[in-house]
Amino acid sequence: MWNPDYRSLILQRRSIQLLPLVYPMGAIKKEAKIILKMRKWIFAFIVFVICTGCGKNQNDRQNIIFDCSGYEKIDFESIEIPEGVEAFVFCAEEKILCSRADEKVYLYDKNGILNSEISSDSFYGNFCVEKDAVYAYDYKKSAIVQIVKDGEFLSNPVSIQNAISFRTIRNMIALDGKLYVLAIPFTSENAETFFDFGLEEFKDYGEVVYSINIENGQYQTLDLEHIAAEYASEDGRLFFYGWKEDKYYLYEYDTERDKITKKITSDEMKNLMSIVVEGGYLFGISSSEGLVAIDLETGEKADSIEKVYAMFGNDLQFYRGNLFVNNMVAGEIQRLFVIDTEGNLTITVSDEKKEADKNSLDPTPHPKREETIGVSVSGHINVRTDKIRQVSGMQTNIIFQSLDLEALISEMMAGNSDVDIYVLPHGWALTQRIRDLRLYEPLNNSEIISSYLEKCFDYIQTAATASNQDIWMVPLYESATGTWYVPENMEKFGISAEELGTLDNYIEVLKRLQGRMGQYNYYNNGATFFAHCDSRYDANYNNYETGEINFDTPLYRHIAELFWPGWDRYGSATANHPLFFKVQQHGEVMTEGETPDLNRDTVVFKTINMHEHLLWSRYIRMKENGEDIVEATRTALQGWRILPFPELQSDSEKETIAMTYAYVNPYSKQKEAAIEYLESILENQAEFVQMPLFFREDMEYYQPYYDTSMPAFQDIYEIFKNADVFYGYSWDLSDAYITDYQRELISFDEAIERRQKQAMTGLEE
Repeated sequence: MWNPDYRSLILQRRSIQLLPLVYPMGAIKKEAKIILKMRKWIFAFIVFVICTGCGKNQNDRQNIIFDCSGYEKIDFESIEIPEGVEAFVFCAEEKILCSRADEKVYLYDKNGILNSEISSDSFYGNFCVEKDAVYAYDYKKSAIVQIVKDGEFLSNPVSIQNAISFRTIRNMIALDGKLYVLAIPFTSENAETFFDFGLEEFKDYGEVVYSINIENGQYQTLDLEHIAAEYASEDGRLFFYGWKEDKYYLYEYDTERDKITKKITSDEMKNLMSIVVEGGYLFGISSSEGLVAIDLETGEKADSIEKVYAMFGNDLQFYRGNLFVNNMVAGEIQRLFVIDTEGNLTITVSDEKKEADKNSLDPTPHPKREETIGVSVSGHINVRTDKIRQVSGMQTNIIFQSLDLEALISEMMAGNSDVDIYVLPHGWALTQRIRDLRLYEPLNNSEIISSYLEKCFDYIQTAATASNQDIWMVPLYESATGTWYVPENMEKFGISAEELGTLDNYIEVLKRLQGRMGQYNYYNNGATFFAHCDSRYDANYNNYETGEINFDTPLYRHIAELFWPGWDRYGSATANHPLFFKVQQHGEVMTEGETPDLNRDTVVFKTINMHEHLLWSRYIRMKENGEDIVEATRTALQGWRILPFPELQSDSEKETIAMTYAYVNPYSKQKEAAIEYLESILENQAEFVQMPLFFREDMEYYQPYYDTSMPAFQDIYEIFKNADVFYGYSWDLSDAYITDYQRELISFDEAIERRQKQAMTGLEE
């Protein structure tokens, strides 16, 4: 299953009169007597106290009035535009402007008929419109540009601002001669950060709101924090949506005074990636609920439509009473809500279709439950919680856990009953402690879980079974690092697959390729490559059970001497080992490198997390060619072969995979429901989990999703079949000793000594 959440990234948006809570104070006539004025103020204060609960109004409800008179009836329907649309916007004369990754701009009419196709030399995203002007972000030039002026396309787009380095733009809107850009600024620290905006709760990645003067390009940053989305309404107002003090708020912003003038919150306001504020409603995209509509007068959810998923940016658009979504699930731009000139909200999806969507997955053998399961995670859960709700009836409350392992184990031992299920990486030092201390609810009585594990590879069964034969956890998803290669391109450079199978030979190949690549390239990353060497050494050459741990060996020193000297990992955003070449590709957009790493015509080999290739290849095939998931996955494997990560020294070494697992908290007050929650995931794992899965030994499991006869699939299957998972022992996950050595703060021997101490400290704890 393709994971729309994963795209980040990469893999990268009236006349209901709200009744006032308090009678207006400013309407009192000047000629009123002082006593009458005082009595009116006192009366108003009493009304205020009654309405707000003595000043403790939980919803902070304020009056926001909308003018819907401009919502003219237009006969729009869902717009069937070819897949691959990265940005779209409605412009003059009921036209739809779209950009795609082919460096062209397309203009469609309201029926989806192509009017014109304009070639350009750039890839555009984040369209926004003000009057007859259209602005966009030029990904190639890293600049905000104007591409339409007075309704005409500019052959040479005008640069508005190119001085700001953006890592990711979440939203961009135009209003009153200014561009308001909600973005994460580019820094050396976040150069390789994956921004996961599809989480259940807001996570602050350092978003900043920039106000840019269109005429002269001058900019300032607004005094706003924790902003997730923004919107300019059709009646000319600016809104921000953000998080503060455990609540989500909708802010109305005064552009002249540069301050928030009104804010609203309600229990229905959750994490929304994109918003539209029109006609007395807040519309937004929720990763778990789809498209939601919240009545701003009551704070209640007016309606929602499942099976709707759109990214941040401008995938959510409003035009003259019509709400459109670039729905990645349906693969088209859909009109899903309409607001008329009287402020009446109408949904365009029939009740029958909504019900069919809800019941589209096979039900579990259990009656549907109603519990809300608290799931504690260290990052993205990578499981579709909305699908779990559809099948099991149970909702999910994501609880973000501390990354401090000592604090987390203390919490577990103390018994936090708010958490029903913990989701953790198997490589954390917590894993062995949880198992040995039996801080889990045994799962042996579940036939579904037992049957599932029996079909998994032996090492998965072993990892899930404690020494007392308790089934203590279930595997959710996993990943492995391998080398993808194109055989015919390898032949052109005289490289054999065997050479990439051992570390020293791999390095010799890199040396041989220096300066002779031409249009071809290879992809790897010195820092992550070494990290995998380090973990492979730790798993194969150290024995934590017997205490035989040694990083001061000729083999480990040789590995460190290959990867530590000659560069500073954090010296710049593009820093990399001189023999290596890294590319950051998010969908079709790359921030480093000129050659797409999915292109078989130009790639020789690439050593990466294998899932990256599967996810991005499948995503692009689905977007560009309209292929279904199975065909797109098969296409992604064609012409490629995959090798395990290079052996460090011996062919007896086990490949290590990274696995994420889940277990039930023994202190949970709803353990039975939590176990059924996990059963629902395992029964529908291919549909629920947002990553490719290779846990299972039974080949028939893969046949609906892959052509299992393809050499590339056989390669992947053998890698996972012959792999293993290991317990992590180190409680100190820092690798600052490498940076200190690279910056000549410590010697090589001192760096090796610190690595050894880190391992020994982990053993002692």
